[in-house]
Amino acid sequence: MILSLNVRNLAVVEDVALDFSAGMSSLTGETGAGKSMLVDALSLVLGNRGDANIVRHGAERADISASFDIQHNSSLQKWLKHEELDDADNTEQCDLRRTISNEGRSRGYINGHTATLTQLRTVAGHTVDIHAQHAHQSLTQADTQRQLLDTAAGTQILLSDLATAYHQLQKYQRERDTLTQQNQDRTARLELLSYQVGELKQIELSDNHIQQLLQEQQQLTHATELIATAESGLNSLFDQEQGSAYNLITSLLNTAEKQLEIEPKFQTIVDTLNTTVIQLDECGHELRHYLDTVDSDPARLDEVETQLTTLHELARKHQVEIEGLPAHYHTLNDELNTLKNLGSHTESLQQQCQQYTAICTDLCQKISTKRQQAAPKLANKITDLIQQLAMQKGHIEIKLSPLEHLTASGADQVQWLVSTNPGQPAGELGKIASGGELARISLAIQVVTANSKTVPTLVFDEVDVGIGGGIAEIVGQHLRALSKDRQVICITHLPQVAAQAHQQLQVSKVQSKNSTHIEIQQLSEQQRIEEIARMLGGVKLTEKTRSHAEEMLQQAQS
Repeated sequence: MILSLNVRNLAVVEDVALDFSAGMSSLTGETGAGKSMLVDALSLVLGNRGDANIVRHGAERADISASFDIQHNSSLQKWLKHEELDDADNTEQCDLRRTISNEGRSRGYINGHTATLTQLRTVAGHTVDIHAQHAHQSLTQADTQRQLLDTAAGTQILLSDLATAYHQLQKYQRERDTLTQQNQDRTARLELLSYQVGELKQIELSDNHIQQLLQEQQQLTHATELIATAESGLNSLFDQEQGSAYNLITSLLNTAEKQLEIEPKFQTIVDTLNTTVIQLDECGHELRHYLDTVDSDPARLDEVETQLTTLHELARKHQVEIEGLPAHYHTLNDELNTLKNLGSHTESLQQQCQQYTAICTDLCQKISTKRQQAAPKLANKITDLIQQLAMQKGHIEIKLSPLEHLTASGADQVQWLVSTNPGQPAGELGKIASGGELARISLAIQVVTANSKTVPTLVFDEVDVGIGGGIAEIVGQHLRALSKDRQVICITHLPQVAAQAHQQLQVSKVQSKNSTHIEIQQLSEQQRIEEIARMLGGVKLTEKTRSHAEEMLQQAQS
């Protein structure tokens, strides 16, 4: 349950600290005092979205924190530990904090650890269920009606399993349909690919082979020039009778060696000349070997150029560079192999579709069974309550019809029908019930379905609008009954409801010359009498009104 809520700089809230107790707590105050602002603050700290507009004027940021007693909330304890968001020193309490700057930046914290809004909302799912004052506006929507029945039927786990299986089914169906579409063009594409791959396969298309051909073409084209260069070089280095490089260097080497005894500094020159002679010998060997192996071969040049011409024609045909032909061949060959295996892959996907269709169908049947079992019981409970809420002849029916196709939420169309007058056939809520009747039906549904929920705290934000007198007292009694098993926090304008609470908090708006803020105080027994009297009698209180308020409070607490 929630232990405390602290709010700073949120709209008209300057600095408010609230402590809550077990049982039922009521928040009362004049219209416009800011009671619902506290529900907004709770929603924000539990992960609802907010923007810079909610920050109090002149403040840097709004700051909201809340503490929860989770000693009996084992599921939340396990989740916090798994997410490493637990407080090792106090595993029985969970502290949340949310800040929103005046520039719109938002930060969340769980037990001092930075947390995302999704993580805050996960904590909310384990701790608080907020019933808004305008909940009846969504009651006519099919999704809302189905979700209300599912809450009472306890189908959440089955629905989660169904959503997972249905997601997989859709995935395999999309893949199958894509392949089926591809299969329609498969024959023509297979023929084209087979021809293209066969055409390229006849030619050696390795990267090395193409590079070797290009290099060989250059060498053969310039063979005469290359041979002349090698012969000229060999002649200059070794073969000319006078002035060959080799003779000149060896002559200088011999002379320098003879002078070493006179000039030792010539040793470096001698070493360099020896190295040069060795390198010249190697160069001469390479030139002679080149001349022994190279030849001007016009026939081979024609053969190489014929191969390259064929490769260039293929490259133009396939709109790639000649060097890109090998990669292009592998791409076409891979696509050809994929298309050849398309039939077996489609069959495998079809089997997956059948498997997950069977899983989804089985889950839908189980969900339908639970809904069918829960629907009449839930309808009877709501009917009993709305008849207590000044709809003596009102009657609720929950109708289930099979859908043509299964969905992620089952295979049932869930429709809530109402009859408000004797002899009148049941019809759709939005068409039969008036606005006031719809609000009372919504309140009855919220009270009845609250028993099916496992969260420890229920918040009712002015859900009792539009009722009064004895009906208001009945509503208060039902809310107090709910508080036997969980914490109930109720924002109300009705004294009959406020009197039923174990704890009453008064919200008031304080205005000064330059600012407005709200204040909250927990009321003593005598203060509760004064507040309930105000709610009963307005501005001017009489002893009779106070006496009535005291009697109402005593009866409620007894």
